[in-house]
Amino acid sequence: MADFYTNQDDAISHPKIVLELLKKITVELGTKEFKGGYKKPVVNGGVTYLDYVPDSRTEYIQAIEALSDILLPQYDDRMDKDYNDYMEELLKAQEKINNKDVYMGDEEHSKFINRKLFLVKRLFRDLNLLLKRTNYLKSAAYSESDLDDDDDEEEI
Repeated sequence: MADFYTNQDDAISHPKIVLELLKKITVELGTKEFKGGYKKPVVNGGVTYLDYVPDSRTEYIQAIEALSDILLPQYDDRMDKDYNDYMEELLKAQEKINNKDVYMGDEEHSKFINRKLFLVKRLFRDLNLLLKRTNYLKSAAYSESDLDDDDDEEEI
C-alpha cells in the first residue's frame, strides 16, 4: 500500500497478498546466496560500528512459512498431509538439538537451519502444486470490494 493518500482503490485481496509473497520469495529472496547472519563493520563519520546483516536462509524460510499460513484455508487433503509431513520432519530436527547448547551461528545451529531450509524448499514446491491443483490464482480474480458492489446492485 502507498505511504501517501491516493484516490485509487487500495483494497487488498487474499490472492494479491499471495502473489506479492510469491514474487518476494522467487525474485527477491530465492535468488540471493544463502548465507548465515553476520556482523559487518561500517564506518560512519570516522566511527566504526558493527551492523548486523540478517541470515538470508532464515528470511527465505520465514517467507515460505508465512505463505503456508496464508494459504491454510485453501489446503486440500493432499496439502494437509504434505504440511503434516513437513512439521513432523521439522520436529525431528528440533529434537536433535534440544538437549544441546546451541548458539546462533555455531555449527549445530547451521546444521539445523540447513535442514530446515531443505524441508521448507519441499514445502514451497508442495504449496505451488496446491495453487496449481486448486487453480487458486485464476479462480479468485475478484476482491472483497467487488462483492460489496454486487450487493449495491441488488438493492436497486
